Amino acid sequence: MPRFSRVAKNRPQARTLATKAKLLDAAQALFAEQGFEKTQLEEVAARAGYSRGAIYAHYSSKEDLFLELMEHRVHTKFAIVRGQIDNEPDISKRPAIFKRWMARQICDPAWGTLTLEFKLYAIRRPRLREKLLKLYEAFLKDAGKDLVEVLFGKGLSKARRTLLDRRLAVMSGALSGLVLESHFRPSLLPPNHLQQLAEELFEALMQPN
Repeated sequence: MPRFSRVAKNRPQARTLATKAKLLDAAQALFAEQGFEKTQLEEVAARAGYSRGAIYAHYSSKEDLFLELMEHRVHTKFAIVRGQIDNEPDISKRPAIFKRWMARQICDPAWGTLTLEFKLYAIRRPRLREKLLKLYEAFLKDAGKDLVEVLFGKGLSKARRTLLDRRLAVMSGALSGLVLESHFRPSLLPPNHLQQLAEELFEALMQPN
């Protein structure tokens, strides 16, 4: 097949990817500014410079848009820290790299609260809750595969590895609770100390021995 034919064939796909990238950028900005429930798909389309029809061509609902944004954001950011972890030859230093990264994600003043808002929104919507659960499970199976082994080495007992795998899976939930409490008890959990507290919680839960 001539080269120009392959390029022409890929143009629609490239346009689709470019459109979705702009929509995701606009969605992230609006969700951070207004929160999940207040933001409307039409507003996202307008912020990205597209029509109402354009966004509905890619997303059937605001929930689907948010889930894709969450997946894209987590995978993109995790790929960076996973590379840093894999490139650290001293395995004793790897947990600290992951600890700092995870605490920063949760304690992000906009995204941490936004993620918590979406989780609470999904609780009373079984189909959405199931979608969110599947997203987390897919991430742990794919991007997070063998993460405990990468962080703590291959010498862990089967029981200890299973325990750390389980604790890693619920870590984001535990840290989300910390973010929630910080909104209601700022004197006890001040914003400028939140990341430090998140790191301490990580250390308490993820002791390798």
